[in-house]
Amino acid sequence: MFVDPFVIRSINRSELRKRILLYLAEIYPSPTYLSEIARIVKSDPSNVKGALIGLGNRYNGSSSLVSLGLVEVVNDNGFKYYRLTDYGKKVVQLLKSYNSYYNRFM
Repeated sequence: MFVDPFVIRSINRSELRKRILLYLAEIYPSPTYLSEIARIVKSDPSNVKGALIGLGNRYNGSSSLVSLGLVEVVNDNGFKYYRLTDYGKKVVQLLKSYNSYYNRFM
């Protein structure tokens, strides 16, 4: 499976993006809402929103989890929920194996 190096770089540059991905992988395939993600990853909802979809100057939209294809937005009765995509699940598995490999040398 090919994973775009830009995706890995983008995730490794943001601890918050990584924590969000790992949480969404934990509850996969269930979607959840923004404030729940913020509570679990112990971050401000505006920061979580920035990591998910981008937010002005602070968070680059092209590096957001939704733009990278790792997370999808599910609209249900006027509410927005976020769920890991199949591609996102594969990227999380790759990150976990990558980290376990390099942790052997630490």
